[in-house]
Amino acid sequence: MAVAMAVMLANTRFAVRRATVTVDAHGMRSASDWAPAGPGRPGRIVVEPAEDGERDGPGAWALGVDPAEWPLRARDLVVEPSTGREWVVTTAERRAHAVDASVDWLRVEGSLRQT
Repeated sequence: MAVAMAVMLANTRFAVRRATVTVDAHGMRSASDWAPAGPGRPGRIVVEPAEDGERDGPGAWALGVDPAEWPLRARDLVVEPSTGREWVVTTAERRAHAVDASVDWLRVEGSLRQT
């Protein structure tokens, strides 16, 4: 039986581009590129900074992402296909509902990627 997931009050769709990790000649691992975006899933913008790019650095965004995208790691991208906006993931945390797993979600914090 398939269980549908619903990000509460979804107002957009998000897709994820996983960071491609490479190892250089010195054994250093780095995220050098991103894989193609996966399918778009319901999501929401939880916190939008008043002004992105203020004097002390870009504002932090919080996004509600479908838990089917777990695990998300730092440097992965969350993409909003309808606008082309992309956020670089800083942290991702599973938020499990105590009673109904269909309203679980991922709280993702990141910064808007300037393209």
